[in-house]
Amino acid sequence: MDDDVLATSDLLALDGSVPKGPGGERPPPDRLGGVSLGRPLGYALPVQADGGTATPTHRPHRDVLLCFPFDLEELPYGRAYQQVTLTVRFDDGPYVLALHPAPGTTAGDGAEVAAYGMGQDRLRWTFRAPGRTGGLRPDGRWAQAVVRLPGDTVEVSGRLSLETVTVQPVLGGAFRRRVATTPFDTPFRLRTDETWLAATPPAYDAALPGAWALAGLGGEEHELPPGVRRLCLAVDIEKYSARDNADMVRLQRVLLRTLRGACARAGVGWERCGRQAQGDGYLLVLEPGIDESRVVPALLDGLAAGLAAGNALAPVRMRASLHQGIVHEADSGYAGSAVVALFRVLDSPPVRRTLADAPEVHLVAAFSDPLYQDLVVASGYAGLSAEGFRRAEVRIEAKNFSSVAWIRTVAVPPGR
Repeated sequence: MDDDVLATSDLLALDGSVPKGPGGERPPPDRLGGVSLGRPLGYALPVQADGGTATPTHRPHRDVLLCFPFDLEELPYGRAYQQVTLTVRFDDGPYVLALHPAPGTTAGDGAEVAAYGMGQDRLRWTFRAPGRTGGLRPDGRWAQAVVRLPGDTVEVSGRLSLETVTVQPVLGGAFRRRVATTPFDTPFRLRTDETWLAATPPAYDAALPGAWALAGLGGEEHELPPGVRRLCLAVDIEKYSARDNADMVRLQRVLLRTLRGACARAGVGWERCGRQAQGDGYLLVLEPGIDESRVVPALLDGLAAGLAAGNALAPVRMRASLHQGIVHEADSGYAGSAVVALFRVLDSPPVRRTLADAPEVHLVAAFSDPLYQDLVVASGYAGLSAEGFRRAEVRIEAKNFSSVAWIRTVAVPPGR
């Protein structure tokens, strides 16, 4: 076996499509493909220039970039890999700083990427072909993780496994999808003194939560994804369901273009935000470490300007809600009481009435009370004056929800 190859393995069907024999026994599962798992590679990252005196041999921790390459077996004509998931389980979980490719990004061949496992000892990357029947390139795939290890760590070890979904056309224009997996986990070991020296550190912030999470990606039911405190923005288009189909498509384009433009105006990296589409609305989980006193007013100005530009063909008006709290990236989106409260306020009668009563504006924004107290009350921040805010009691009896929101209309900024 090539020194660069850790192991080769069959991919065996999980769908149980093979019938039982006369005695009730089940024949061996179908072989649907194979995989060559490359030997994991490690790159020791340079010490960050923080003014400290620690040396590479005496620092309390070391950062290592781990690379997990793999190649899928080429399939016969007519069959293709629609999805592949690589799982890495560490024996003694290091602290994961970043995942590459990052969640919500697109690989070089157009595959959509989902990744999971920040702060945990099990990592997963899922590569999904675009479209209903698209196929993935089988060779040259990889996944990387930047991990932080105690300074005295001598070895990183764990196990690798892989699962695929293949697609094949059948009679009548339909497609047959089958799930296959490696029959056993493949162990790996990497000594830290065998790592290569990387010239420059990677951008850790490239691996923040992404736009989507594949159902089932979160692992077993008892596993809880990390909870992080983040600033969240939710938006919703007014009277979306009253539009015809063509207008709905146009409005979604305006919505996405407006959000991207607002992030650019505020200096917020779109790819570094958690993103969850809602059809006529959107949830943004903003990147950590931002200057909220500058970003929040710039975001609102950007939203108002983008909506004004989108009104060239038909009216586009929107409600926005901002709140801060603990957020979990769950299997099908973002979870947590902060997200629930954010949308309760966004959909509340006081916010809806404020927009309905102000036909001359494109945007109404609602701040949660804690955020309002932090950013507006006695802050003196530019663009965040208390003038124009109105206090509103938000009560939704059916949901057993009550809160205080501060609501204001947002004018189009001069010069847009």
